[in-house]
Amino acid sequence: MSPTDVIQRAAERTRTATAILAELDLLRRWQRFGRPVLVGALAYDLLVAPDIDLEIYCPELRVADGFQVLSECAQLPGVVKARFANELAGRDQALYWQLRYRQDNGVVWKIDMWAAPDDYPLPRSEHLVQPMRAALTPENRATILALKERREQDESLKCPSIDLYRAVLDDGVSTVTDLRAWLAGHETGALTSWRPAPPR
Repeated sequence: MSPTDVIQRAAERTRTATAILAELDLLRRWQRFGRPVLVGALAYDLLVAPDIDLEIYCPELRVADGFQVLSECAQLPGVVKARFANELAGRDQALYWQLRYRQDNGVVWKIDMWAAPDDYPLPRSEHLVQPMRAALTPENRATILALKERREQDESLKCPSIDLYRAVLDDGVSTVTDLRAWLAGHETGALTSWRPAPPR
């Protein structure tokens, strides 16, 4: 598996995800109610799993607004499932929305959307986008993508992506063996304000 191959595969997934967002018109639909922000792997050009992540910061947080977005999208071709969870009293302190979109080739994309108030006090994924993009080089991008592809196939490597990013960008993990050892010695899955250091 060459670095060029993994980067090319990620670029193709990014093109697909971008087309799905445009087809569903999700950013415009959410802009009526708040400020939507593309976050997560798609925002960093590190897409492996068929997942798209959005955060929406709202001047007035209303359940009905999200149901309007979901109702409109649920009528579109390709949308096969819609879901809502009120997590305001939970760890995330936000409203959660999800769409499942099936491509013609059968691949199902999961679109996660978290709506929160403008003054949301917890760590925001939007604050990670620019530091991540600044820290990525062709070399560490290829390393992260290769490890994420292996993680999709190996249950022993399961961890939140932010922890995989920490392992590579902070601690120099570069192989599956390194990652397995890193996971054994580090807490994972916690809410965190972690940011990568910029490259020297």
